[in-house]
Amino acid sequence: MNEPRAWPPGARGECNMPLYHFDLVNTKTNFDAGDADLPDDIEAMDTADSIARRVLRERPEARNGHYAILVTDEEGEEICCLPLDLIH
Repeated sequence: MNEPRAWPPGARGECNMPLYHFDLVNTKTNFDAGDADLPDDIEAMDTADSIARRVLRERPEARNGHYAILVTDEEGEEICCLPLDLIH
């Protein structure tokens, strides 16, 4: 499973894959989980699942806090919003 990579502004280089952005959110953005160049939306959703599982391992109290992993593409369009409460 690919882990998100944070890229400094302007440092993406010559990558043809779309860039996806991951945030931990509830009523506001709580944590910028980084960016990742991934082949498609499905891989971005799989990465969101991995991030959600990692958050729950490290912060189990987040389970009932109405948190979600928000995935957006390069244009800021929402790809998915994965509630942590759905992860088993």
